[in-house]
Amino acid sequence: MYLRKSRFDRDYAEFSVEETLKRHKAILDKLASDRGYRIAKVYYEVVSGESIAARPQIQEMLAEVSEEFYAGVLVVDLERLARGNGADQAYISQVFQFSGTKIITPNKVYDPSNEFDEEYFEFGLFMSRREYKTINRRLIRGRESSAAEGKYLGSIAPYGYQRIKLPNEKGYSLEPLPEEAEVVRTVFDMYLGGDGTVMIANYLNDHHIPTRHGELWTYSSIFNMLKNPVYCGKIRRGWCKQVKRIENGEVKRHIKHLRDPGDYEIFQGLHPPLISEDIFTEAQRVRTERPSNAHVKEDFELQNAFAGLIFCAKCGKRIGRTVSNRGVPRFRCVNHRNCHTASYDYAKTEEQVISALRQWVKGYTVEIENVGFESEADSCRDRIGQLTAELEKLNAQLDNAFDLVEQGLYTKEEFRRRKEKITGSQKSVQSQLDSLYERLPALEEQADFHENLIPQTEALLDSYDQMAVAERNKLLKEILYRIEYRKDHDGALEIDIYPKIPMKQ
Repeated sequence: MYLRKSRFDRDYAEFSVEETLKRHKAILDKLASDRGYRIAKVYYEVVSGESIAARPQIQEMLAEVSEEFYAGVLVVDLERLARGNGADQAYISQVFQFSGTKIITPNKVYDPSNEFDEEYFEFGLFMSRREYKTINRRLIRGRESSAAEGKYLGSIAPYGYQRIKLPNEKGYSLEPLPEEAEVVRTVFDMYLGGDGTVMIANYLNDHHIPTRHGELWTYSSIFNMLKNPVYCGKIRRGWCKQVKRIENGEVKRHIKHLRDPGDYEIFQGLHPPLISEDIFTEAQRVRTERPSNAHVKEDFELQNAFAGLIFCAKCGKRIGRTVSNRGVPRFRCVNHRNCHTASYDYAKTEEQVISALRQWVKGYTVEIENVGFESEADSCRDRIGQLTAELEKLNAQLDNAFDLVEQGLYTKEEFRRRKEKITGSQKSVQSQLDSLYERLPALEEQADFHENLIPQTEALLDSYDQMAVAERNKLLKEILYRIEYRKDHDGALEIDIYPKIPMKQ
């Protein structure tokens, strides 16, 4: 059974995803019950996506369908399977056709081995794609009309505002939040007074003025605030574009922000401005004329092998890679002005992390060879064997009790008491077996993961120097949960690593 909420659900537009899926499941449950189908698995797709690449559940389902696991797949209508491009639709059609798996809806059962059903199925997929594109065009036109009317289109209000529902009509607008609004005005005043974005961010952090989510201010968050026309009462539309391209045979989506205001539309908003239009215009003039120390590369190349892994042991904030005035890479806490963690040479830090990883994998390997590890999966299998034997013994005892009562050696009362005792034991044993059978796949998966991780770590360490930074980062993330960095100004660097397999005690 495959369940997915989509924009085609006009009859369920007022319901949440969970409510819609629940209603669809009830329809298919009744269908299965009426026709005597046994449902082997239920797939719930709660990710909105145009293509198969964005829908992990249908990927898993199609892989199992191609292996001929199922006689058929139940869906409330064909549109649940595909609304993507022609390539996706052709792939889905072939998977069902080659595996001989039926597509079962409340209105019709599609047999891919039947020529007419195959044509009907492909036509249904084509029509669903056409309807999707039509609905998408209507949504875009609706959003453009809302922007032209001055309504706020985003789901999250920018700093300084809260989103409010417009009374007696569809759509939203913005309402100032006094404390945040004052911070916005301070940012623009400081910028026009000659302070740069880094100085403004440091000022806000030094005065313990948090962002909305309690994080630190950065120069990029200040920069984004300065160029957002929402603060002078405007609504921008079309400045954020989704760009698609093929990478390794898969469709990837990237968000591109347009820099030139002439490339997107700006409308007068319904919300009150926090600054005057003259102040905003002057800030844009300063922004374009003021020389920038930042050198943005056209093609981003990862330079920190520990990106997303290394954090400050004092404050928990991210440890970032920076470059000193002499051009030497260093590690530094992004919150160093408040937690006073000292920076340290990048290469020496990297050397210490890899050294710690070598010590860990060596100690783990030695412990495996000399002591060995009791496998939870093996213990689980042994316990299943014991309980299975015990259940067979209880079944034999129950059969024996039936024989004894038939022979007149048990009275009916003695037989009833004996049967109740045995069946009670049977239920207890069966319950334990069910629990172990449910747990065993997870333990086997974990055992495989543990077994493969040590060789993977050794391979990483053997070829670390020859790897690109991005490849190092990818493999380190598969081995480590976290790296903690501690460096006082008058002390040595301390590194703690947290592998995905803990050392046995």
